[in-house]
Amino acid sequence: MVSLITSQGWEAILPDALQDHHLVLMSDQIRDLLSGDGWNGGDREPPSAALPLTLLLLTKAGVNRSGDGFEVGLETLHEALCLLNTAVDREIVNRMLQRKDAIPIGTGLIRGLQMLVQHAKEEAESDCNA
Repeated sequence: MVSLITSQGWEAILPDALQDHHLVLMSDQIRDLLSGDGWNGGDREPPSAALPLTLLLLTKAGVNRSGDGFEVGLETLHEALCLLNTAVDREIVNRMLQRKDAIPIGTGLIRGLQMLVQHAKEEAESDCNA
């Protein structure tokens, strides 16, 4: 995935830009992250790409940078993983059915993540003012 990003830019990790193999791998890893599978020492490796890619997409959606890192709450991260999971699975189904959405899935995903980040910022500001 790193070589993909390096050679083609961050847009190459959007669901509609991924090759079939990477798309299925991403779906599998996101499911493991959301369910907690793969972290319990079973036969599967821990999801190594899904979390960093989700964090990268959140930075592109407007998460505040802080020093060498950035600020993102666990709730926001979980919601972002759910959005990414839905987008990845939708792309898989679209390919199987040979359909296309009116708005590309990657575009819709980034818009959804931007709305999620904006909501998280508004919640943080309202908590600070309370």
